[in-house]
Amino acid sequence: MGLFGFKGKNERKKQKSKPKIALCLGGGGARGFAHLGAIKVFEEEGFDFDMCVGTSVGSLVGAFYCAGLSADQMIDYAKDIDIKDVKTGKLFFPSDTTAIGELFTRRMGNMHIEDLVKPFYCVAVDLVSGKEYIFDKGSVSQAVSSSCAVPLVFKPVVVGDKHLVDGGVLNNIPASVCRMFGADYVVTVDVNPTRGQGSNELGMIDVIKATFNIMSAHTSVEGLRLSDVIIAPNLYEFSATRKDGYEKMIELGYNAAKEKVGEIKELFENR
Repeated sequence: MGLFGFKGKNERKKQKSKPKIALCLGGGGARGFAHLGAIKVFEEEGFDFDMCVGTSVGSLVGAFYCAGLSADQMIDYAKDIDIKDVKTGKLFFPSDTTAIGELFTRRMGNMHIEDLVKPFYCVAVDLVSGKEYIFDKGSVSQAVSSSCAVPLVFKPVVVGDKHLVDGGVLNNIPASVCRMFGADYVVTVDVNPTRGQGSNELGMIDVIKATFNIMSAHTSVEGLRLSDVIIAPNLYEFSATRKDGYEKMIELGYNAAKEKVGEIKELFENR
């Protein structure tokens, strides 16, 4: 204690809570395999994030991460995933969205967000209200299914009076949610390099793809601005809808994260 009962400077420093560092995992479909490579680097470097927030495929990977799976365990599991088991329908004939959540339950069981070993949040969008919906409790499977329900590709997830679809419709890089839940620093892994890419084709599918690409660019600006470190592997050659080249995507995610190790270390040294 300082004079007159006031706490001295050193004691006040001890009481000050250390800054929180969040991991933000963006959407990008099958390109999300690159998230696994980045997480492998974080483990090797001992980066222990205080929370994880994900959108779309970032929510699926984030759920596994917060459940305590290692990068190697996720990579081993990824080898057995067949995209056709998840996306069974065609454009305008949406697939059953529960198949996405089952990717989690098959490996981890019917867990709730409250049961995860790290704080986890994921983003969906309610078609009824037109607003962002953030899962911070309840079924992990339902949360992940909702966050990944790309319109026209998957059916919306009905939760009460809400009709939930892919969080990337409004917030593809959910750094704002990291800040909302108390993050002082945000490390973002961005696996969607083709956002904003248009098309000179007039076919219906090309027009829809270009529309989503442009929309995704708009919904990512704020998230990138609110990120302290951005890991953005070069994934231009890979499709968001196919598993082809997944091992290369993991490698690119690993290499991109390695390049940012120094910047991330600085954040952890500030704690």
